[in-house]
Amino acid sequence: MKMNNTVCLLLSSTMLSGAALAAFNDAGTEYSNATTKSYVWNEALEPIELVNSILCFTAQFNMTEFANAGPYLVLADEGACFDDSEDGSTGQSSGASNTPSYLKAVANVTRENDSSPLIANVWIPEMGTGSDEQAIRFKAVISEGASDSDPFGQFTFNFDFFDNFTDLTAQGGGEVLTVDTVAGSIGFTLYESSQQGASTYTQSASVVMSSDRSDGIALTSSDNGGAYALTFSSSNVLLQNASDFDSLPYKSGDNSGTCLSRTAFDSSVHRYDLFNSTSGAQIDVNSGFPIRYASANDTNYDSYGYIGYWGLWSEIEGAVTNGETVVKDDGGVQTPYTVVTAPGRLIKNTVKTLALSDARGVSFSYWDDSVFSDSSFDQWVVSYMTASQDSVGSDGFYKTGKLSWGQNGPTITAFGPTQIVLSSNESLYMYSEQLGGEVKYLQGKTSLTYYEQSFINGSETGSGELLNGGAVTFYCYDNCPIGTLALSDLTNWSGASSPFETTSGPHQFTFAATGGNALTLVSVNATEPVRFDASLTQSNIDSTPHSWGVRSGPMVTSTVTSSYDIYDPSIVTEYYVWETGLQNWNQLTAIIDGSGDVVSFEKPIQFTYTHANANDRSGSAGTFAGQTFLVNYGGNGDFWGIPYSQEDDRYTPEFSLADGVLMGASNEYVIKAREIEQSIQSATGQCTALTLSDPAVAVPTSVTGSADIGTMPTVEGDPSVIAGVTQ
Repeated sequence: MKMNNTVCLLLSSTMLSGAALAAFNDAGTEYSNATTKSYVWNEALEPIELVNSILCFTAQFNMTEFANAGPYLVLADEGACFDDSEDGSTGQSSGASNTPSYLKAVANVTRENDSSPLIANVWIPEMGTGSDEQAIRFKAVISEGASDSDPFGQFTFNFDFFDNFTDLTAQGGGEVLTVDTVAGSIGFTLYESSQQGASTYTQSASVVMSSDRSDGIALTSSDNGGAYALTFSSSNVLLQNASDFDSLPYKSGDNSGTCLSRTAFDSSVHRYDLFNSTSGAQIDVNSGFPIRYASANDTNYDSYGYIGYWGLWSEIEGAVTNGETVVKDDGGVQTPYTVVTAPGRLIKNTVKTLALSDARGVSFSYWDDSVFSDSSFDQWVVSYMTASQDSVGSDGFYKTGKLSWGQNGPTITAFGPTQIVLSSNESLYMYSEQLGGEVKYLQGKTSLTYYEQSFINGSETGSGELLNGGAVTFYCYDNCPIGTLALSDLTNWSGASSPFETTSGPHQFTFAATGGNALTLVSVNATEPVRFDASLTQSNIDSTPHSWGVRSGPMVTSTVTSSYDIYDPSIVTEYYVWETGLQNWNQLTAIIDGSGDVVSFEKPIQFTYTHANANDRSGSAGTFAGQTFLVNYGGNGDFWGIPYSQEDDRYTPEFSLADGVLMGASNEYVIKAREIEQSIQSATGQCTALTLSDPAVAVPTSVTGSADIGTMPTVEGDPSVIAGVTQ
């Protein structure tokens, strides 16, 4: 559970589903039995955000299932609990944001008997990246489980940070303790200190409330956010802020502050699950399985990884290479597979259309030569605007902003609006997160096109499938790659010194399941594979327009009358593109079984969704009413496609879906929130009865316990838990 799940009891009430009774939510269905976690976000709670994330992370270990079972291995999804701001590459690559990435951890959970505390020891050898990478040890002693009368339970939780587990250079640590010394009260205290270079960062908190949670007091502090004091009743919260505890106004008798409601919230859903709309059964997606590989490229399969639809993750990046053997371990029975890699990915695109009349309000991204020549920004922000509604000269696509990516996410500087003028039959290439990726508009059309995408991995050999004949020929009319790309071919977006042919098409390419260039696009003109030259490195290409990679234009399996037909959805409803680059997310990694067949995994469920007031959790869809979104579900709460906005370092969804909304092309799915973040609404003038004071338990200034749990055990076999799912 997230720490905010406990803190929210200070501020929130029970969430109720608004779904009407139907078969899917009859008593006993998986839909009805699925729990929803809710927590409250407020700036006063930021000092404990690290612990929130740590507890969310360790909740994936399913500890109670492994008491006294000995040490076991966990692959935990770091991204589900730790916010990692986007780096901008996802707007240009189909795989960057979804390539699997897990952290390895070892846990050992013990308990003497049913009346003894549950003791959980956890070792995480590598968390974070680059200079922020560290090893972490946790120790939790749980003497009483959560209950209606005490939702915190009784526990001590200690954590220590190190450079690594080899030399154990300390980087800090912390402690969370539940309050058990004040009669009739519950709560917790927190202290954490960490070292980053020459700087030390500390944060602390004390939260004490009545056992029925009707009132309470809390103090929180961090080096970044200052100090906060809050007190609450059953209906309201009074909040103060200062640079430190001693400067809080109540310390000198000033009881003024910000008044908030404890009963009125704005809800943001970050994770959802899909269920069958008839039976209420949860929808599962068979997206992959864990593997083991030999770190020394021998027969000792001592390292762990995961292979699935999005590719391969390994403990050591790049450790698993083409032709290497990996194994799947089923209860001690090892099944070998051969790894096959290709320098790019072939992506199937099924064409969808959106009328221009519905494009207004959708945000698009756009790149041209001016972006590359001006280092002050990274991409154009584009909007579809109309003369009647936006006071522009004519209907069309307009540059409305300059977007720059920084450490804290994107920054947009207003620009224009300046229309993108297209000549007759010219195509405009854009990107829209809302529509799932690439978007194209052919001048003069009344609609634009976007695409449902899936990766071709060589398993498509059945009757009627792309590789049924072993190989296929493609015809390309626009942005046709020249072949193997040297540094001199990456200078420009298009034309001379670009990755693309300068003569008109069609240009022919071949793609085969086997052979010397298996699963690789080959240029017939150049008689060479379409890939980056093997001598290139990322540092070589960082200053080029193609540092993220190169993507071809549409390719079809039979010729068309005119090159413009490629962008006419009434003529071409399905096409393919080839993406290549130096990163693992724009290359293919697959595995072959003992019969020589490529193992196929289920792709995420993908469908279009149109938002409406009735479907919005708040009851009002606002500017998103009637807008279309391409959404995806990868199982286990992983639902994406709803746009997010950023304020400071926080990302929140632009809207949230109500429980029970029917989804899918035939309403075959129903959705339910899995994790809800609530923000408190203002209640100015309603806190006159509240008085701020020190909590009954002082804010700690040091750690009293320890996470000295010894050396990390060696665990053989496959992970017992992956991303919170027991294997």
